[in-house]
Amino acid sequence: MSDTSDLFAKANDAYFDDDYDEALSLYSQTIEADATHAEAFMRRCTVYQKLNQLDKALADADKALEILNGPKGTRSLLARAHLQRGIVQFNLKQYPEAQKSFESAKELNPNERTLATWLRKVQDVLPPPPPPPAPKQEEQPAPAVQAPAPSTPQNVRARHEWFQNDTFVTVEVFIKKVNKDDVSLDFFDRSLSLSIKMPTGSTFSLELDPLAHEVLPKECSYKVLSTKIEIKLKKKTEGIKWGTLEGEDELPTTMASTSVSSSRKPKDWNKLVQEIEKDQDKPEGDAALNSLFQQIYSGADEDTRRAMMKSFVESNGTCLSTNWAEVGSKKVETKPPEGMVAKKYEI
Repeated sequence: MSDTSDLFAKANDAYFDDDYDEALSLYSQTIEADATHAEAFMRRCTVYQKLNQLDKALADADKALEILNGPKGTRSLLARAHLQRGIVQFNLKQYPEAQKSFESAKELNPNERTLATWLRKVQDVLPPPPPPPAPKQEEQPAPAVQAPAPSTPQNVRARHEWFQNDTFVTVEVFIKKVNKDDVSLDFFDRSLSLSIKMPTGSTFSLELDPLAHEVLPKECSYKVLSTKIEIKLKKKTEGIKWGTLEGEDELPTTMASTSVSSSRKPKDWNKLVQEIEKDQDKPEGDAALNSLFQQIYSGADEDTRRAMMKSFVESNGTCLSTNWAEVGSKKVETKPPEGMVAKKYEI
């Protein structure tokens, strides 16, 4: 193995170990040994992105393209270089330039798996093109007024988020009041397709294609909850940390390598979500008071119920007693909270 090949291999090993500083040093040494090593420039571009040095990443992507436009270039490598530059431009919010780079990659290699994802992402943030000007027409007699055609229901938009553990990737689609019979979800090795028929007649669709890594479709599942749809994807390779949900995750890491300390207990995100939802269901203020009143009243005997009703009504809601012997023979006076004064109003 030549010195350049040895340096490049060591740089790749450092990257896989998440040692980005070491990888950066070794890729730079590779480039010093061979200034036409296009793949070293592309790999170093990826490292600069991990280190959030996007200007340097863009410079390396441009240099790789310059080299590959010469005798060393192949259509496959050129497509990858255009894609890499487009990703950096997207992260720099240079969206029109990113779109051009992705389209150049598509011309060279239309079968690149991640291109559809990145083109969709950049199209989502770019403003739609202006409509073409309407052709001038000669004045015509006004046509007879017709009833307007019924409007076509618009597609629904919804936010989705994801998290993971060693075994599963969980995707949460935040959309309310969905009937489980109206949900259609198909799992594949590297993609999923979700479609929901809404009560309004509109449709919500979510296509994750391609997923960053393979899953086991038969062991994937989903739940339709009151405020969201929870999708669980079973990882084909357990213990691998997905760096992204969609697209090409060229250099994945292990879940263990992301821990600050081996003794730190991992968070159970499912349990945390359940606790949050449980807290959200707890009544507060007047609702909590009414709930407490109902709990006591439902389990009380007849004298206790009479005491509760008499004290609450006669005190105008300022006093609640369960002792009939105490309140049964006298009127319960109004006792406003401290700092307030009870007043009588005449109607």
